[in-house]
Amino acid sequence: MHYVQKYLEKYQLIKTSNNKMNSGSNTNIYLYCNYYSFYSQKVLMTLYEKNVDFEPLVVDITKGEQYSPWFLELNPRGEVPVLKVRNEVIPDSTRIIDYLEYHLDQELTPIINVSRDSKVMKNINRFRDLLEALPAGVITVGSFFHPHLCGTPKLPFVFPVREVLKSGDLVSSKNLRKLAEENPKAKGILLYKAEIQDRKHEILTNEEEYLKVLNIVDAVFTQVEDQLKEQSEVSDSWLCCDKFTIADVNLAIILQRLWELGLDERFWTNGKRPHIENYFNRVKLRESFVKTIPNMAVHIKLIFTSQPPAYVGAAGAVSIGVVLALAYMLKKLI
Repeated sequence: MHYVQKYLEKYQLIKTSNNKMNSGSNTNIYLYCNYYSFYSQKVLMTLYEKNVDFEPLVVDITKGEQYSPWFLELNPRGEVPVLKVRNEVIPDSTRIIDYLEYHLDQELTPIINVSRDSKVMKNINRFRDLLEALPAGVITVGSFFHPHLCGTPKLPFVFPVREVLKSGDLVSSKNLRKLAEENPKAKGILLYKAEIQDRKHEILTNEEEYLKVLNIVDAVFTQVEDQLKEQSEVSDSWLCCDKFTIADVNLAIILQRLWELGLDERFWTNGKRPHIENYFNRVKLRESFVKTIPNMAVHIKLIFTSQPPAYVGAAGAVSIGVVLALAYMLKKLI
């Protein structure tokens, strides 16, 4: 797939140059991330909300950089995001967000401790837990195996990207076991991840099991809709109060992923849940959201400038090279 890598190298250069902070920055805070990683997006949006001075360091997952020895030293699980603050290394998006709230400068904009009202705080924590429990990876890959349960996918999860990602999922546990043999220090964790991947695959390929996952999402969104309806009586309110909180970050990012997968049609559009639909339209305009979510149209246009596109029939706007490049890039991000 050398022609795919050619697109990717240009793409990665574009992303890195557009998102890293100035080299003259004096920050001691670094985030190892990838802009298409669901869990990286949650941390990025939190950092932007809190106005933290940080430098994002893009981990090139298309080349398996998350399994390179240097990165496994940071996080033996081989997962992004990872936060580094001076000599402290914090993996896992939930732990990172808690660290940002409780261990950095308390003068930073709060995103968890936003109220002294115990009822408000209880609600924030409840919705944070509900939304964090939704399995974004299972929802994402499962939609590729059961497209009839979804609506119309958007970039980057268009056909044939979904087919490439689906094929990659079939061999992911095998690849993890191979990596375990090549990385003795992380062998135990990588073998455990391979076992988890096998169990996930059983859910992904079984329509009845996947429907159970979608039904859980549906039940959570019923609670979200009811909460937003209640909050709609308060002008300019968000999910739990007038402040934008960690519950809102979690909701914004999961809504974006479901929208990309075409699952918005299942869960909230066409009058199904008008308060969620209105919320999503509002949050998309928020500065932290705009900074966090990659602009696919811009990056595809930039990729096109490197070589004349060969258009795909009815798809019209997406070339074979770009689609394959995106598929290759996203294979290990979800």
